[in-house]
Amino acid sequence: MNEIMQVKPHAEFQEFLVIYNRLCVALREQQDETGTTQNVYFDAIKDIPIKSLEDGAGALARERGRKFFPTTAEWRTAALQAQEQVFRATTQPARVHPWVNECEACEDTGWVYHDCLGDSNQTCGRKQPHRPHPYVVVCTCRPNNRTYQRHATFGRGA
Repeated sequence: MNEIMQVKPHAEFQEFLVIYNRLCVALREQQDETGTTQNVYFDAIKDIPIKSLEDGAGALARERGRKFFPTTAEWRTAALQAQEQVFRATTQPARVHPWVNECEACEDTGWVYHDCLGDSNQTCGRKQPHRPHPYVVVCTCRPNNRTYQRHATFGRGA
C-alpha cells in the first residue's frame, strides 16, 4: 500500500498539479508524496475547465479566514462561481436603454383595458344591467405599431 501511485499522463492533470501545488503552498498544506490526494481531487473536479479551477483556487487562497485546505466540493463551488463571474463579465446585456412602449394606451399589446361601471351605463356595449367588470377594445395603434406587428407576425409562425 506504500507504493507511489502512477502520475496520470495527460496534460490536463499536469496543469491541475501546478494549480493544486500553488494552493497547497498558499494554504500551507503538506503535499502528498504518493500522489493519492492529487488523483482523488483531480477525479472529483476534472469535468470543470482548468481556467475555472485556477480561478477558483485563487479565490480560495485569497479567502479571508481560510485555515484549511478546501474539500473537493468547496473547490468545485469556488470554480463554478469563478466560471459564472467570467461569463457574466463577458456577456453584455441585451438592451442598453430601458424599454419604451410605442403606445402608452395599450403598452404594445393591441388591446386597451377599460373598467365598466356596470348597471345601465352601457360603456362596454351590454344593454342589460350588470355588475362592474374590466373589458378590452382593439387599440387604434395596431396598424402602425411596429412592436405589435412583430409580435402578431411571430405568433403566426413567421
